[in-house]
Amino acid sequence: MNISLLFPVLLSLLAPVAPQSQTPTAQPGVTVTRDPDEIEVVEIRGNRNVRTATIKNNMRTKGGDRFNPDTITRDIRTLYTLGWFDDIYVEEEPGSTGGKDLIFYFKERPNVRSIDFEGVTTITKSDILTELRKRKVNVSTEKPFDQGEVRRAITVVKRMLAEKGKDSPTITYTADPIGLSVPPTAVALIFKVDEGPKVRIQEINIKHDKTIFSDREIKRAMKLIKETGPITVFTGKDTYYDLKLQDDITRIRILLAEHGYARANVLEPTVELRPKEVFRTLPFIRPPLPWGIPIPFWKKTVDRYYINIELEENDQYRIGDIKIKGNTVWPEETLKKVMGINSGDIFNDTLLRNAMENLKKVYGSQGYVNFSPNRDHDFDEANKIVNLTIDIDEGDQYYVNRITFSGNTTTRDKVIRREFLLSEGGLYRSTLLDTSILRLNQLGYFDEIKETDAEIKFNRDPKVHTVDIDVKVKERGKNTIGVNGGISGIGGGFVGMTYETNNFLGRGNALTLNVQGGAQQSTFVFSYSEPYLLDRPLSLGVSVYGQSYEYDQAREIYGLDPTNLPAGLGFENRLNYQQNRRGFSVTTSYPLRLFKRVGLMYQFENSETNAVNPATQEYFLAVNQQQRTEFSTNTGTDFGIFHSRKLVPSFTWRTVDSAYFPTRGHSLTLAFDYTGGLLGGNTNFIRPTMQFEYYRPHTKHRNVLAFRFITSYITGFSDIRAPFYERVYAGGDYDLRGFDFRTISPVSFITRYIDSLDAETGATIKKPFDDIVQVGGDTQAIANLEYRIPLVGPITFAGFMDVGNSWVLRKSQLQRELIDSTGNLVVETPKFMQGTNSGLRMSTGVELQVIVPVINAPVRFIWAVNPLRLNNIYLGPVTGTPFQIYQPGRDFKFSMGRTF
Repeated sequence: MNISLLFPVLLSLLAPVAPQSQTPTAQPGVTVTRDPDEIEVVEIRGNRNVRTATIKNNMRTKGGDRFNPDTITRDIRTLYTLGWFDDIYVEEEPGSTGGKDLIFYFKERPNVRSIDFEGVTTITKSDILTELRKRKVNVSTEKPFDQGEVRRAITVVKRMLAEKGKDSPTITYTADPIGLSVPPTAVALIFKVDEGPKVRIQEINIKHDKTIFSDREIKRAMKLIKETGPITVFTGKDTYYDLKLQDDITRIRILLAEHGYARANVLEPTVELRPKEVFRTLPFIRPPLPWGIPIPFWKKTVDRYYINIELEENDQYRIGDIKIKGNTVWPEETLKKVMGINSGDIFNDTLLRNAMENLKKVYGSQGYVNFSPNRDHDFDEANKIVNLTIDIDEGDQYYVNRITFSGNTTTRDKVIRREFLLSEGGLYRSTLLDTSILRLNQLGYFDEIKETDAEIKFNRDPKVHTVDIDVKVKERGKNTIGVNGGISGIGGGFVGMTYETNNFLGRGNALTLNVQGGAQQSTFVFSYSEPYLLDRPLSLGVSVYGQSYEYDQAREIYGLDPTNLPAGLGFENRLNYQQNRRGFSVTTSYPLRLFKRVGLMYQFENSETNAVNPATQEYFLAVNQQQRTEFSTNTGTDFGIFHSRKLVPSFTWRTVDSAYFPTRGHSLTLAFDYTGGLLGGNTNFIRPTMQFEYYRPHTKHRNVLAFRFITSYITGFSDIRAPFYERVYAGGDYDLRGFDFRTISPVSFITRYIDSLDAETGATIKKPFDDIVQVGGDTQAIANLEYRIPLVGPITFAGFMDVGNSWVLRKSQLQRELIDSTGNLVVETPKFMQGTNSGLRMSTGVELQVIVPVINAPVRFIWAVNPLRLNNIYLGPVTGTPFQIYQPGRDFKFSMGRTF
């Protein structure tokens, strides 16, 4: 810092201070003489990037003020703290009217125009910049260049490299001028990094005073530090970093404390760096594998870490007496049951902390939000027990004063309040607040509401203590309006128009209108539901629909190969049919308890099924000879008109935290489908179904482990079989992703007869030949496991494994009556191809999900491998005709929607 005050300034400091007088006002034709210590002008010079007005706004020295060196010194210090200048100095010149002119000279710091990191391979530039922002290191573009901040940045980068095992990097920097100006107004900041070798952990040696836990158990408790091995090259846990080691030391202490070793001690670990001979590797694969390819007989010497950890387990303790004092709301015995620990149990510090949380919850449920438990340990060394004393400060009981919501620009307060379990004037129960937030998230109206979005304001009044609750929400796009189209495995090419909302007019009603036309499937759906009928928690929904569906297995799937079979006998179409379905449904549900509902649905449907391939039609006509169906045999293509009247009671228990992107919780749905019978129609069957879903967050609640299990069973009654299209045909994007739609099903041989001329007599005879039918299962069980990783925005990556099958358990439901070649009535049971009615099918792979707002569903790219599949050739039992069932070993699919 340079401050140049000329000789008169020094004289002024020695001279007595004269009384301050008012500045003379100049009159026309009169020359005004100022006080020699008065500042006439304050001039700013040398600044190019920083505006003069900005500089003067940060100064106290003004024109017309009396000269004061202390004020000038203070101004210079203030301007330096802004970080914009490298040098500031002041000069004094005589003023034009006898006063002083002060000239402030500035040397500005150049702005950083660009930042680059050369030589960094272990970490990315974006990771470095993110960490610098997190650490509040002021190194970024368009900011003044500051050597102090650059040195802080180097320290941060070294720490990041040390976490990756590069503990001895060398980092320098250059600030190259940009442009020809002198001094430069901008610089390019370049960090030059020599990471140095990665030093891995060779051994972790554990020394005990007692053999309570094996070395393997101790090392398993360490989550961040591992010995080098084939897996650690991917996880990076074989690199030493002192903070990671300290975290793992804490985990070892927790392990010991959880098993009663309350006074166990872990001494300060020692870390040694020693040379180690290892095989050289040849990373000829691009990009090179982390471990390379070892080259025999060619070794090199590298540095490796050897970590020594010494444990003093000492003695194991049990819990002695448990005393609770300070409690007035609940008796001591009740609180002990809430804690869940008992005298005589092995002392477990983790369970004890959980016990304190249980006490907080039970008190919080009664409005004691300031409840505080303090525990005291009294060690009895003679008996090796720990006597516990829990001193409770119950605090004051709080009530709810006001509940407000902000951010709901469309959704009405009434819709939100009816999901809120707290009420104004009632007790403030913290557990009910958490549950209320969960219920709001389940609606799907808003972006995820977190606990921090509920702002609690405590009001202390001499008579009653209250809280004000303000819940901040952000509405998500509730409407889907648009034209959509694409290709799906089950519907082929399609185009459609959709309007869908789950919050119609902000009232919480759901409305769907979907019109879709496609090559194989056309659909019309209109549905409307009211979740709170007459302001009661009784939901009512109505849906009207129509569907036209054409399924042709020979066209859709290369499954049953007809290449070696004679033409004209129906072999070209393995399983195909056309179906038109029209109907409506009425649904209602009512809550039993929190998150549990019972429901009831009535469905009225008429369907017409035709163009069924001959083998399937012949098989199921024989199976359903006693069925009240209007069969037409004039063309041999019409299969029948089915009238379905259905009643479905259901039970749902759902604690999942989001309607669209669940991350935690479970869902259980039980349903019983009763069709026909007393309800009328000409189809009789029952179908119980169970579906269970489970979601668990992972890796700091970012990734999600998701699981689903679904099983169902269908059977006809009153001598009427279930229609073939209602039976179970598994496979496809919604259950077993690596298989094509409807290809996982029991397959039965069928003997068919055609008219043929006898070569010797010329008479017409019935000639048998072999054919096959996918009869569909009556039972299915499907399990889906997914690990979902959100990447960026609407894109999610997921690994999956699907396991399941469909089977026939009641073969009597598939017995058929037919006349054989001799004219006799024969009851034939299905003859299943070996393996089609047994075992499991498995598909595993990855998929990329992209949420498309227009269709309000994810577009999925699925790559699957099928380790459990069928690829066999079977010979017909009558003529030995070969049939092939081919399920692909791997597949790539493009689809829309969700598996679950």
